[in-house]
This record gives sequence, C-alpha cells and structure tokens, in this order.
Amino acid sequence: MKPGRTPFLSGAGVSAFPWIVPVLVILIALHPSVGSADMVLSERTHIVGAPPMQGQMAAAQQSRESTTYLQGKRIRTESEGRIWVLDFQKGMLVTINPTDKTYTEMSLKDLKEAQKQAMAWMSGLRAQMVEKMKTMSPEAKAAMQKKLDSMPEGMFGEEKPAKITVKATGKKETINGFACKEYEVYEDGDLTTQYWLAPSVSTKAFDAYQKELSQWLEGMGPLGANRLREWEHIRDHGFPIKVTRVKPSAGKVSFDREILGVKEKSLDEAIFQPPKDYKRTEAPALPKFGAKPGKMPPPK
Repeated sequence: MKPGRTPFLSGAGVSAFPWIVPVLVILIALHPSVGSADMVLSERTHIVGAPPMQGQMAAAQQSRESTTYLQGKRIRTESEGRIWVLDFQKGMLVTINPTDKTYTEMSLKDLKEAQKQAMAWMSGLRAQMVEKMKTMSPEAKAAMQKKLDSMPEGMFGEEKPAKITVKATGKKETINGFACKEYEVYEDGDLTTQYWLAPSVSTKAFDAYQKELSQWLEGMGPLGANRLREWEHIRDHGFPIKVTRVKPSAGKVSFDREILGVKEKSLDEAIFQPPKDYKRTEAPALPKFGAKPGKMPPPK
C-alpha cells in the first residue's frame, strides 16, 4: 500500500505509524454535526514530504483526489484505482484491488500490537544511543545528538502531549460553494494548522468515526495524537472544508486538503465489503520486534 491515500483522514499523525501510514494517511481530519445520515465526500489533497521510513517510496510532492464514504463505524476510501475499508465493527482493514479483483484483510488488533512493539523497540534504541554517547569523542557525540534532535517528536515513543489552543481569525471565505470561517490551531503556542470550517455542514458522521479512530490509536504512541486532539477543539465550529498543515508532521510531512463536494445519503452496507467474486490474498506479514533494539526487522 502506498502512503497518503485518504485526504482529510490523513496528513497528520500519518507518519508515526510505520505500518499503518496508509490508513492514517487516509484518515485523520474530517468532521460532520447535525443529522445522522451517512456521508459521501469528494476531496483533493496535496502532500509535501514523505513520512519516516517511506524513503523513496513516496514522491516529495503528491496531489490526488479521492472519495470517502462514512457510515457509523466504517469508512471506505477510493483513490487512484485502489479502495481501503476501515471497519471498526469487525476490527479489520480491507484493501481492495479492482484491477486484479483481489483483496487483503488485516486485523486492526494485530496492527495495533505491531505498532506498540515498534514504539517500545524504538524507545530502547534511543536509550542505547544515549548510552553510547557517553563513550564518544566530543565531535562524535555532537553528531549523534544532532541526529537525535532531527528525529520527529514521538518517534521513540516518548509521550509529549501538546497544549492545543484555537483562535478564530475573523476571516470569511466561500470555498467550493461552502461559506467558511477561518480558525488557527496552535500546539504549545506554535501555529500548526489552519482550518476553514463550514457551520452549515453536518459533522456527526465524521465525529462518530473520529471517536472510533481515537480509541483504536490509544496507547500506540504520541505521534499523530495531537492531530486527533485538534478535532476536539474545532468540532463545534463546523465541518473542515479546507485544512492546511503549516507545521510539518513527523518533522517532514505537510499538506493541504479541501472538500470538493459533500452528500448526505443512505449507503448500502455492501460497499464496505469486498465483492463476492473477488479473491482473497494474503496481506504482507507485519515485522516482529525483539525485546532489545538492533537492526530493524524487515517484513516477511
């Protein structure tokens, strides 16, 4: 799976989760508030930078359009010929390939456990690096410290929740037909995200999904957690029609996303399942981490 596939649900905490980046990059920033109908969203996202551990797999700049379907504890995202279904009711991530007529299933429980192991392993790696610095020359020690300082906050599992505040700028603008007001989000006093919110658009469908996502990510490391907490502070102001991440997430990733269209309609549950004539194939095995840090274990 490629990173950054699901716009408003992505972007942010996207990168602290090495093996669920595709999911987060598909899920972290939407929002609906009156009404209980299902929702269909068409979006455009522009991502700058690449999440950690993606290396050359991701272009420095990527633009894509996608369609997202929200129904209770399910979300389906279609982008560039691929389909992802995140089903919290069944506890599964389903990836569907219409070209090959195949699909894979991955347990959300297994994904969470793998991420927790990775964070613990990386925390041990940091401790190992700090210990090694004690025997280094001043020059080597300075170089090692510089390397540590360049790592994205939260990469080693340390909990550093930011204080989030929201400021209404007073600016108004009509974006893609939606009357919006601008709000700025600050983390520990630093401007991180700009939101253009539409009070007229329901946020209930996305709010239900956001709660499920937050519960699933609990205990999986702080990177991205701040972005999830942003929602709690802006949810009552309206639906995010345009979002711009000013401060790069994970040290390298910034983005802007905008909603092109919104529809509230009843959705058939069948769209959250792979077609019956599609063949199930094995999903890539998740890497196994030992108790002590060492060479990064590759996927099997």
